[in-house]
Amino acid sequence: MPKLTDRFLAALSVDKDRKDRLVFDSVSPGLGVRMTAKGTRTFIVQWTDPVTKRKVREPLGIWGSLSIDQARVAAKVRLGQVAKGINPRAERLRLKAEDDRERAEAALSFEALVDEWGQLHLAHRRKRYREEAQRAIKHTFADLLKRPAARMARAEIINVLDKLVRSTKAVTAARSLAYARAAFNWAAKRGKVPHNPFVGLPVATVTAEPERALTDFEVADVWAAIETMGYPWGPFFCIAILTLQRREEVAAMR
Repeated sequence: MPKLTDRFLAALSVDKDRKDRLVFDSVSPGLGVRMTAKGTRTFIVQWTDPVTKRKVREPLGIWGSLSIDQARVAAKVRLGQVAKGINPRAERLRLKAEDDRERAEAALSFEALVDEWGQLHLAHRRKRYREEAQRAIKHTFADLLKRPAARMARAEIINVLDKLVRSTKAVTAARSLAYARAAFNWAAKRGKVPHNPFVGLPVATVTAEPERALTDFEVADVWAAIETMGYPWGPFFCIAILTLQRREEVAAMR
């Protein structure tokens, strides 16, 4: 078992009938160099898994990009983790998986989630409902649309809704909350977000927003104005006032 030096690694070779050659360092136990037939020399660290009792080898870096001293330090760190009962390779894979998940979560903004919900889940709903649901969410939570959907803060959501309630727009707050909760329920079922921050929010409840109805005299004025309108708007508004049906239903009448 030789001592790894730059001179030794430069002179290292692989037999013609072999694909690679593995040499371990006499100074740093567990540190080795694997040389391929193409001449690449890669530092590796080797340890025995305490559970399976199998040897595990993990690459540290290529000689040239990583010096021998740096490789010895890296090997010492890895073996120190093993002594503490930590599997360095498994820990590295776990950290990578966490990083990938965080990147995916950051890529899906609140606005993007609402758009996906509208395109996929609301595709078969009435056009008016689909547009109104998305519009209400985006208008009410305009300041939060760029936030990652998986990291929405409940306190910020409550502040937005409470502000609407204080402005006597409790119905708007309730509707926006219902739409956003439905959108996040859809996303949570598909694993796009870990939880729904709109569930169980302590939003203040008040009576419905006041709505004003036209007086008899105002209706008469509107009717007089309608009579001056031609087809189709004149008949359309007359039928709408007489039947009190939805605009889509009146428009679809023959």
